[in-house]
Amino acid sequence: MVMRGGDYSGALRQLNMNWQTLPGSLEELSALEKLFKETNPRIYKQAEATEAHLQSLNEKGLLAQHRYLVFSAHGYLSSEVPALSSIVLGQVNNPPNIDGYVTAGEWPGYDLKSDLMVLSACETGLGKNIGGEGVIGLPYALYVAGNKNTLLTLWTISDTATTKFITSFFKKLKAGMGQIEALTATKREFLRDNKFSSPLYWAAFVLYGV
Repeated sequence: MVMRGGDYSGALRQLNMNWQTLPGSLEELSALEKLFKETNPRIYKQAEATEAHLQSLNEKGLLAQHRYLVFSAHGYLSSEVPALSSIVLGQVNNPPNIDGYVTAGEWPGYDLKSDLMVLSACETGLGKNIGGEGVIGLPYALYVAGNKNTLLTLWTISDTATTKFITSFFKKLKAGMGQIEALTATKREFLRDNKFSSPLYWAAFVLYGV
């Protein structure tokens, strides 16, 4: 099972990683905000996209109210310690007990009831295969947290292509397609696109779930 103890913050601090801004993230979130404007979606960008804010939303029960959850951010993969695999949120001005990494070891402490979580980040789908437990990492941790299906990536992805992919995928969901059908249709759409036909741009997206 996913490790629930341990000094995650200490381990991640020792890595001393620097994360660059993702311009495509703002474009992606803006596109989704426009697409779902009639539902008044909750969008948190830049200074609002912090682990502390996420914890607050969880404590208030607000995360459990949403059908779709989207994280357009960096992802950190730890193949040696799967519980450290993380979604990387705000790294500036965090309180002492917040490191900005929402790890696979921490996600089971969240209360989710979403049909789909999209992790628009690099290598979020990878984990470690352990006998009797399947893939350990973010996919399993999110399932334990209560999320049904998760769209993740298997390798580093293009910022620009990802914005286009996720927007197209959600347009199909909104039109009534199922998640598997929407993912397949979006991949075929990219395959026909002269600019993004290479599998490097679309084959990384995989759907885990029930």
